[in-house]
This record gives sequence, structure tokens and C-alpha cells, in this order.
Amino acid sequence: MDINDVLKLLDAKQFNQECPHCVREINYAFVCDLMSDALMLLKKMPSHIGAHGALVTGLVTNQALRTAEILDLETIIFVRGKTPAQSVIDLADEIGITLIGSSLTMYRASGLLFKGGVKSYESVLEEEA
Repeated sequence: MDINDVLKLLDAKQFNQECPHCVREINYAFVCDLMSDALMLLKKMPSHIGAHGALVTGLVTNQALRTAEILDLETIIFVRGKTPAQSVIDLADEIGITLIGSSLTMYRASGLLFKGGVKSYESVLEEEA
């Protein structure tokens, strides 16, 4: 799904619009507020899973960016109206992670993404089995 479509779908905005290395597409999404859980749950996923992948979270810190970077995720969608500090946006620009923000709840945002065609990470394992 194109980033512009995601922005419309979630009534969201992109925080780092000038990011030269940021991607413009989301194919897969993972939802989590505990970054340690994200690392544990995704460590069994295939290495290519991060391509066009997104983390949906309410955590607006550098820790979320570093977790996405480790997992090779290219986009973070902040929910519940959370806004990252400028230092977080600057770091995202530096490492090439697209930051999106929506006032929707995590549940609603996830449902809309799924309904819009963004796959869950679990579906990748099913496709490869």
C-alpha cells in the first residue's frame, strides 16, 4: 500500500516529509508497544520480512526507532495521537525510517490497515510454508 493511501486511510500525517531515504510503501505490519516483545516475536521471521514493513506503536522514543532499525522495518506508525520529539524525527531521517502519526487507536488503525490490504507478519510465514 502506498504511503499516501495509508495517510488517507488512517487520517494521518507524515512527520518527516523531507526524508530522502524513506520508503513510500507498506506491505506488512506488526503491532506492539513493548519493544522487547517486538524483538522476541520477530526474531523467528524470515530476514526479508522487513522490506516495506511497518511497526504500529504508541511508543514515540528513539527506542522504537532503534527497534525498527534492528528489525529492518522501514516505517513506524504512531497511534493514539502521539507526536515524536524533533530529535526522534531527526534520527528517523538519518536512518531512513518513515514516521507516520494518527489519532486512531491501535486497534482501529490495525483493522483499517488489514482491511486495506496490508498483511500481517504471520501471513508471510503461512505463504512460505
